[in-house]
Amino acid sequence: MSDKIREKLTSKGINVVFSRDQENEVLEIGSKSELIQYGKLTPPNMELPDGPTMKLLTGDGINIELSKRRATMPFWHRNMDFDEVIICVKGTAEWKTESGTYQLKEGDMLLIPRGVSHTASAKSDSNYMAIEIKSRAPLQNNVPSVKR
Repeated sequence: MSDKIREKLTSKGINVVFSRDQENEVLEIGSKSELIQYGKLTPPNMELPDGPTMKLLTGDGINIELSKRRATMPFWHRNMDFDEVIICVKGTAEWKTESGTYQLKEGDMLLIPRGVSHTASAKSDSNYMAIEIKSRAPLQNNVPSVKR
């Protein structure tokens, strides 16, 4: 008896759900999943205050980068090509933008629309680590506001 797998395919907002047998299956896949271990990598901005992030993945209109800032950026940055999303994975950092100052901590995500000037700082003994996503397509927040 073979195990059934329930699979859902999504394309252009349409979901197709079907069941298939796992046993005796031959799959031809053009690309494969890859594990990327980024925790021990040292991006340039970890050692240099004006160093860049480290590009982990790039695609058509999107970059996914690693940041481990340990100092204050000695400049303000205004990205005219990409919306930026900063996802704090570990530690804390302060991000200043034209629209306010944000204390980013683990579990926080900051959306910086293209054209908005910003700078960041973290302490030298910090364990701050963030994934930064740069998207050429405009991004919008779909998370409802939580009243506290």
